[in-house]
Amino acid sequence: MDKFQVHLGDSEPSPPRSLLLSQPGLDNILLYMESTGTSHLSAKLEVEVSYDIVCTTEVLELILRTPYEMKENWTLAVTKYRNTIYISPVVPEDLKTSPMKELNADWLAKLRRHFLSENANAMPKPCDPMEPTGQYNGVFSFSINGTRFIFDSPILAEGFCTGSDRSSNLVFTELQFRQDSMSVDEWATHNRCDALKWWSKCFLVGIENIYVANVNRHTIAHTINKLSVRQLWKDCEKAWSPHVCVNFLLRLVDQIRGFMSVVDCPRTVYLLKFDASRGEISYTSYLGRNLYTFIPDWFRIMLDERMEDFTPTTLHKN
Repeated sequence: MDKFQVHLGDSEPSPPRSLLLSQPGLDNILLYMESTGTSHLSAKLEVEVSYDIVCTTEVLELILRTPYEMKENWTLAVTKYRNTIYISPVVPEDLKTSPMKELNADWLAKLRRHFLSENANAMPKPCDPMEPTGQYNGVFSFSINGTRFIFDSPILAEGFCTGSDRSSNLVFTELQFRQDSMSVDEWATHNRCDALKWWSKCFLVGIENIYVANVNRHTIAHTINKLSVRQLWKDCEKAWSPHVCVNFLLRLVDQIRGFMSVVDCPRTVYLLKFDASRGEISYTSYLGRNLYTFIPDWFRIMLDERMEDFTPTTLHKN
């Protein structure tokens, strides 16, 4: 356990926040694919993305938590184009965020700025050019039961110096905080809600350890523990099960693939809505170009132009 002291609740200005858009979008992952040539593409009669599902980590996290979610609704936009399904979160225009949730986001952002600072004894200034105002994202892929996923996710990494050349190996990690003293009921709520969110993020990007800062009633973070993700879900085994979460993800994806089987249009969008209070998921179709269309024209054009990058020897046989 390492000791330090950061007052999360002082009056220091928060860094600028990115605007929340009600329209769906997958700009990060699509731009990544565009920048990597044919690495994530294949060609038959047309150039296709070599994955079944393209999305963001937020999409997968929301779905993984759904079996145990009782408060937060979600909306996802789904499009199918050239045999690949694209899924994007949609932020409702009337989204209402609780003041406590806003405060927690500010405190976590400040805690991360402290540990990302080059000076361990001082916080970076909000106007400092070293202060990140956006997110650093990684791209990840995995396959479950033959379904291939690719997604992007905000990441943190810690470096370790190894060998005589002191080369640095980066290991993905996660930083969170919680109260240093909780009642039995508060622990139960924490395990059911916050811990499940931590696990879902770590499971998807392969994080093995989380750094958890302990915060007292004066909103001062004073110590930090390194917690293994394995221990995290063991501590919460009475509240939720990873197997239930993953099985639900696979079942929902299978259902999406089922009702999208007759669709292959980058403009048509299906909106999936989860009602947490009723535990129900419904969907509505929007045919042709509409408010929720999110596959950009430049991406479709890029796929067509990539055909010339595939020589006859690299084309896949039907």
